[in-house]
Amino acid sequence: TLPAIDMDKDKFVQELVAECSEILKSNPGNRCAKYCKEYLESDDGKHLEAKDLMTFYKCVKTGMDNADSSLGCYAMTPLDYSKFGGFFDKVVRDYHGDEAGDKKHITDWNIEGADYDVKKLGQDELSMRVRVGRNLLGFNLPGEMGKEERIKFEQ
Repeated sequence: TLPAIDMDKDKFVQELVAECSEILKSNPGNRCAKYCKEYLESDDGKHLEAKDLMTFYKCVKTGMDNADSSLGCYAMTPLDYSKFGGFFDKVVRDYHGDEAGDKKHITDWNIEGADYDVKKLGQDELSMRVRVGRNLLGFNLPGEMGKEERIKFEQ
């Protein structure tokens, strides 16, 4: 469950920053905690309204709950990527080894000449998990979807 911001907003932020610091002591690779702390201490983070602070907390909660995670943050709506850009930009750039933001993703679907025989790689069996993010216009991302919205989305 999410904490209520009935408590003082500054106290809530201080406690979250302290939690991030504790996580980073034993899990320095936790990008969520690292950039959550930085973001909350930045001008953007300091000026979050209580409602936006709770949305931000939802975005980082799984990274806090799973300290050994190297990522653990998820936008609730597509707008969160711009609203909390000072956080998500750093996480994404760090994850992709592109702190300066110079890399550009190029999609190349050309499979001509590709060899997908995993036995040549020393694999007898191959198990694969493909994760797909869904962000259709007009729908929240899965973490923020309620039951009615999810049903409508799946129709």
